[in-house]
Amino acid sequence: MKQMGTTGKNFITVSVMIFFSKVLGFCREIVFAFVFGTTALTDAFQVIFSFPGLFFASIGQALSAVNIPDLTYYVNERSLEERNRYIANLLGQITLVCGAISLLGMVLAPFLAGIIAPGLHDNISHITTALTRIMMPTLLFVSLTYITAGILQVHGHFLLSASISIPFNLLIIASLLLKRHDIIFLGYITTAGWLLQFLIQAPALLRDKYSLKLTLNFQDKHTRSMFRQLIPILLGNSVLQLCLIIDRSFGTHLPEGTAAALGFGSNLFITVTSVFIVAMSTVVFPRLSEFCLKTDYEGIRSMLGYAFRTLFFILLPYLILTAFYYQDIIALVYQRGAFTSDSTAMTALAFLFYSLAVPGYTCQEIFNRVFYALKKFYIPMRVSLLCVGLNVGLDFLLYKSAGISGISLSTAFCLLLYGVIMGIMIKRELGGFPLRELMAFGTGLLLPAGGMLAVIVGFGLLLPGKTGLFFLLPLALSGAVYLVLAYAMRLIPRFRQG
Repeated sequence: MKQMGTTGKNFITVSVMIFFSKVLGFCREIVFAFVFGTTALTDAFQVIFSFPGLFFASIGQALSAVNIPDLTYYVNERSLEERNRYIANLLGQITLVCGAISLLGMVLAPFLAGIIAPGLHDNISHITTALTRIMMPTLLFVSLTYITAGILQVHGHFLLSASISIPFNLLIIASLLLKRHDIIFLGYITTAGWLLQFLIQAPALLRDKYSLKLTLNFQDKHTRSMFRQLIPILLGNSVLQLCLIIDRSFGTHLPEGTAAALGFGSNLFITVTSVFIVAMSTVVFPRLSEFCLKTDYEGIRSMLGYAFRTLFFILLPYLILTAFYYQDIIALVYQRGAFTSDSTAMTALAFLFYSLAVPGYTCQEIFNRVFYALKKFYIPMRVSLLCVGLNVGLDFLLYKSAGISGISLSTAFCLLLYGVIMGIMIKRELGGFPLRELMAFGTGLLLPAGGMLAVIVGFGLLLPGKTGLFFLLPLALSGAVYLVLAYAMRLIPRFRQG
């Protein structure tokens, strides 16, 4: 099938670009950990700037998710002038609404800081208030960035939209190296970096004959419909992000550095897995929108089977390696400078338990795209509210008794529950789901996974007690065994079909 082959090649291209972006994200996190470690100041930054990094980004993703099906309709069915009027009006209304909310948030910063980071010490309250004020304009910049990225994806410009975080990460790394412990300056640079991501995409819009002139027409039925759909999409597509924000807020009530460790652990988990999960959801969504416009449910089921087989193949070894080497991985990535062995111990636990959320995170990104393309926005929202409410309850019950382990494990459980419920809803909506095909594929992967485990356990028995970078040897060899066995059994997903 030619369409599936194109999707596969786009997935590879986008994955490679996201990989390079995430490598720089790794470097940014490493430098940040080196400079600040896990201190109360780091707690403040991680909690406050979880909003632009997680919640505001979810708003931007929701806007993009609503816009892509509508823009696909305009590109395929309407004139160039009508398309441009729609986008100009959309950008104008987003600028007005998000700008007003940002200004209001800056005025209410002391109140918001107390809600976002309730357990931080009073002696850094002025810093949390300042960071909150600095953070608020990112709502506008993030929204414009994601809307623009969605427009480019509709036109097949996946590479540019996947690469915009590269200069953002370079800018933050440079500020950390130049200003070191100036957390306020870092806040300004982070906010400016989000604006930069929008500006980088603007020339591509002009090349596709879009106008950056903004208009305001509140009677336009498509933009009115989009804003009505925004809240359900935001809530439905933010279950992981909201759980992480809630986790960090509870972490501020625990010993100093807990919120920072939760931030470092979750950031590493998302950084590694989103290379593939976000790349896949990015390239399949425009195609899913086309299938849904034609009510081609067989095409949707085929696309879902392809996406989950590919992600299953990639993420299974990630889970195996994380289960055995989570502490070594955290030490390798972060432990230097102000990031001590105690910081590693806390962060490693968060990283391990957050990694168990991989199946749920995958379902959030892939299943939700189907419901959004079908205009069934309220189904993911209801399931998400259930799981986020459960996360609040579990965090409240566990944060004192189980600490960082209980907080991160509660999020993993809620995401797994989300995946199960959404899988049932997808099967009901589409009249079927390629579950047997996926189970057969997973059964086939038992031998390659067993080969990985044999190498890891064998090294542990033959050469016990090895520390430092030694774990990289069994890690690399076990990965090679997995690939060789999968190739021999013809289990490696084919990216060129037909």
